Amino acid sequence: MRLTGLLLAIALATSRFGLLGHELVGHGGTVVLVGGRVTDVQLFWFAGGWIRYQFASPVGTAARLAIAMGGVAIEAVCGAALWTLVRGDTLGKRLLRAIGATFVVHATWYFATGAWHGYGDGQLLYRELGSARFPVAIAAGTITCVCGFFAARQIVGPLVATTSRRWMFVIAALLAGGIDAGLAVGEVELRQDTTYADVMQPERERVVDRDLERWAVYERKGNATEEQRAAERARLEKVHHTFPFAWVLAACAVIAILAGAWRSLARATERSPITNGLIARATICAVIAITAVVTIDLITR
Repeated sequence: MRLTGLLLAIALATSRFGLLGHELVGHGGTVVLVGGRVTDVQLFWFAGGWIRYQFASPVGTAARLAIAMGGVAIEAVCGAALWTLVRGDTLGKRLLRAIGATFVVHATWYFATGAWHGYGDGQLLYRELGSARFPVAIAAGTITCVCGFFAARQIVGPLVATTSRRWMFVIAALLAGGIDAGLAVGEVELRQDTTYADVMQPERERVVDRDLERWAVYERKGNATEEQRAAERARLEKVHHTFPFAWVLAACAVIAILAGAWRSLARATERSPITNGLIARATICAVIAITAVVTIDLITR
């Protein structure tokens, strides 16, 4: 339970600080730098978020790309800085380096899958790159796997050494990850935010929705039954089938993480129980991060 609490606190602190950096500093800061003004901010307490912005006059594609990529850029820079600058072999220092690698993993994952499938921050990149998005996404996905490997190699062994059995670490990791993911998915379902849903919709689904509406008009079936629309949607989804890059990248990332974990466990690590101070620091960081997100969301909503 101590390990579960530590991992959950770290996950919450990492994701919430990452959200603040991604949306406010990455996107919002870039908007201000290129002469725009942030008009709306929406932060989920445990999931993602979005911002709206305005410009006094139209801006070019370069500025819009900079804004779109600002979020993943700040995550990648901060993550690389943590990995490079933090030194030491204590559990806390290793956790900080692993958190840095996790920031890069999330940034490159979001970049790669967004560019390939045309969702989230990758929508504009998807359209501007055209077929060139495929090698770009593969290159970013490769970085995802490499960083996942090094993060696991850095921290799994020392975390396992805090327990008396390896299976205890597995249970703690699954519990912490399940709670964190459950909070995020549950909040998205409860809020039913249409803007967020639209932003996170892949380009393929947009095309299917558009063609479905065209079909209804052309066939003069504006009042088509649910069965007819479902049949036509199924047909369109087959027509617009795309390679499941996100699933393939997920599988490759899991393999890389497992390989890093295996290498980490192969190293001899002395038993090192989790200190109360480490749990306290992680918990305080999580509370501060969640409080900041909730406060900003309530003020800007």
